[in-house]
Amino acid sequence: MELFIAAGVAAVVALVLFLVSRSLSAKLLDVAGRETSEVATIVDLAASVAKEIGAGSFVQPAEFKGKAVAIEPLKADFSGTDSIWYECVVTREYEEEHWETDKDGNRQRRTNRGSEVVSSIRREPVFELDDGSGRIKVDPKGAKLEPESTWSSFDSSGGSTLGVGGFVFQALAEAAGGRRTLGYRFTERAIPAGRMLYVLGEVADEGGELRVRKPAKGRFIVSVRSEEAIVAGAKTGILWTRILAAASAAGSLVALGFAVASP
Repeated sequence: MELFIAAGVAAVVALVLFLVSRSLSAKLLDVAGRETSEVATIVDLAASVAKEIGAGSFVQPAEFKGKAVAIEPLKADFSGTDSIWYECVVTREYEEEHWETDKDGNRQRRTNRGSEVVSSIRREPVFELDDGSGRIKVDPKGAKLEPESTWSSFDSSGGSTLGVGGFVFQALAEAAGGRRTLGYRFTERAIPAGRMLYVLGEVADEGGELRVRKPAKGRFIVSVRSEEAIVAGAKTGILWTRILAAASAAGSLVALGFAVASP
């Protein structure tokens, strides 16, 4: 029975890895297959379309590379980084004890560790992308974001009030017989203002104003990585997921063969 279970688990792992590989292949095709547009060229093209058939008619997939410019200045809560997008998360790490009964009826005390998010702040206003030929607005909502890690710390002081940068947090009270807090982890991701970005999405004329946004169908990426780094990462991921998928599939067949052959 155990061999049949092992074969099934390995088959599921192989399937999941195969699907991940397909997703990475699609990402590679979308990124590598799209020519980079200049903002000025898109603006001129949209103006021509508006002149011919009216404002609000232009919609086109596009890829841009340029500098992030804040419309609404932001300072990330933990690090104080000047940003165009950021996310700050406070995670409580804890341990708790519980009793387990084994198959012989013996009870044993076990200690498990876990975590839970107790505070999350995300700011994602519209910003501008400047590629040297002009500027275009970008609405990052719904994007696959690849920001920078700008803060990571762990506070195990046990204080009732914790602070990081300009952020103040009230620690949770301990419940009798419940989880014991080990500490609080503070993590922050941000896209700094002035950072070079890779953006893949859809340009639309929204009432006479051009904006890059999430398309109804297709990929929307806002990344601090270059196109070359994204492509290289996708290729590496495809290679390893295919190798691991093949190994898992082979393991599933071997386990199934032993299970069938076993008396």
